[in-house]
Amino acid sequence: MENKIKRKINTFGKVAKILTMIVIVFLLVVEGFLLVGSIITAVVPKDSVTVDTGSDTRIDVDTNYFGLNGRQFFIKIGNTELYVGHLEKGEFDVKSENGCLTLIGNAQDKHYDLNTALLWIICEMMSFAAIIIALYFFKSLMKQFMVCDTPFSNGVVKKMRAFAIALIPCMVAYHAAGIAKNNIFGNDGSLSLILSVVFVLVIFVLTMIFKYGTELQKEHDDTV
Repeated sequence: MENKIKRKINTFGKVAKILTMIVIVFLLVVEGFLLVGSIITAVVPKDSVTVDTGSDTRIDVDTNYFGLNGRQFFIKIGNTELYVGHLEKGEFDVKSENGCLTLIGNAQDKHYDLNTALLWIICEMMSFAAIIIALYFFKSLMKQFMVCDTPFSNGVVKKMRAFAIALIPCMVAYHAAGIAKNNIFGNDGSLSLILSVVFVLVIFVLTMIFKYGTELQKEHDDTV
């Protein structure tokens, strides 16, 4: 029975480690795309795209850098057209005049330009970086489960404690980026912050439980 439980714990650790690595690789790819997007956004003149919203949303796009093929929106990079989005039918009325595309729709009263887009991309990169760092510590914990003889061991407790501590700066960075985005777009992330705090507290409680279990395991082994 003991060997069967050990195999299940090791298998769980192995599967979780593999899945975590897949997620990390995927997020690193996303970070790469965001980095490319930030470079493009930083290079292109900031007033080449502006968004003014109110009773009517008005988007002016410089056709030297951007274009619209049907409902497909693209960025011009030399002679290459990089498609980045699709306009839903009826979402905007499109006019083209004097080297400028004008899209008119409805939204709240705000103004955006490429500086806004660059800030949003940086915030997203910061958010994903925080998640990736936390996942690396989680992967290390799962690796310990993969090789441990019992979950109530010093190795597991140390990795779990490291994961719990690493979550604190990661969550701070993640929500700092979220607050910056909320200031731009007016979203409310209070519920997400509360859930994150609760999650960190749960991990710390589990760490204490596993530490106590490790001490009991040691006392049992010494008695035997």
